[in-house]
Amino acid sequence: MNSTPEFAIDIAKPSPNDKQLTYDELAQIWNDYSAPNWDGDDAIAISQATFRNSQRFIQALPPGCALPSVGAEPDGHITLEWYRSPQWVLSISVSPEGSLHYASLFGHSNARGRELFSDEVPSILLNLISRVALDA
Repeated sequence: MNSTPEFAIDIAKPSPNDKQLTYDELAQIWNDYSAPNWDGDDAIAISQATFRNSQRFIQALPPGCALPSVGAEPDGHITLEWYRSPQWVLSISVSPEGSLHYASLFGHSNARGRELFSDEVPSILLNLISRVALDA
């Protein structure tokens, strides 16, 4: 009797912590918004420096950290956003110079400010990301 061994194929679904999905979203933003006037209202093109700073920021997020959605701003910055609800959100604006401007809303409290990025995610931002991702 000739039997053929059975093999199980495990097709892993991307997890919410899969950085490749975020990198892909960032690349799409670059493709769509790297030309001047992309919004028809004089928007500034996203620069290579802004793209690279955003890429480095995502790379610097620790394993298991919640990942953002990615967007473009008319001033040429890239937005990284962690969203739970309209009253529970963190938005970080990445500049070509490496400034990270952030604003968050957690129910009735909020936090905002500016940090410089130098290949490590500032601890205040990691705390805010954790808060929006874990708290309800």
